[in-house]
Amino acid sequence: MLYRDEQDVCYNNIVDKSAPRRIFGGIDMSCYEDYIEKNKDFIEATFKKLDNKLSKVAIRSRDKLPYTANAEGVHDDHKNNVQLWTNGFWGGLMWMMYEATQNEDYMLTAKRSEELLDPAFEKIDVVHHDVGFMWHLTSSASYRLTGDKASRNRALLCAMSLASRFKLCGGYIRAWNGLDGVGNNTDGWTIIDTMMNLPLLYFASREIGDDRFKQIAISHANKAMQD
Repeated sequence: MLYRDEQDVCYNNIVDKSAPRRIFGGIDMSCYEDYIEKNKDFIEATFKKLDNKLSKVAIRSRDKLPYTANAEGVHDDHKNNVQLWTNGFWGGLMWMMYEATQNEDYMLTAKRSEELLDPAFEKIDVVHHDVGFMWHLTSSASYRLTGDKASRNRALLCAMSLASRFKLCGGYIRAWNGLDGVGNNTDGWTIIDTMMNLPLLYFASREIGDDRFKQIAISHANKAMQD
């Protein structure tokens, strides 16, 4: 992300200033569009390399929930640690690649990744605030791109779980449940990562027309800015 002064420098270097500056979320989008256009060949060549590699890995790691890779480039697998907060990243990446390429190998791996997350629902009492990382990147994306109603249901269930973490007395969403692995009582804790799970709540509000999810997200964001 470019900081405000960098955006100003970038904008000043744009030759065609006939169109008004379009600011979205504090970001000058005209600046990014100009940058992308100037580097189009590099971006396309880089994406081609990425697609060439990931299209193979998507097949090789289809039955995994990977976190990282070893020295030989082989993914590990966290199916037996299904509550791990990063377990939605692989499926989310697969949906992004499918959307960009329409290569069904990516879709098949993304759908399998979503299925591998299902055992987490069997222990719903230990689910945490990272349901957005885990299911918004997978189930919400699946529903958006394919219309899969089962994916929509998963995403909505997780939004309800996230909303249930809202502490009325504080106006924020707690991150975890009770004691952590080293004896700290994290019952009232929240961290910056919680902010990145809020889009799941906006998804739920849009889907079922219930503003309560959105209001919880807004309350949490306001509290995060305050403290």
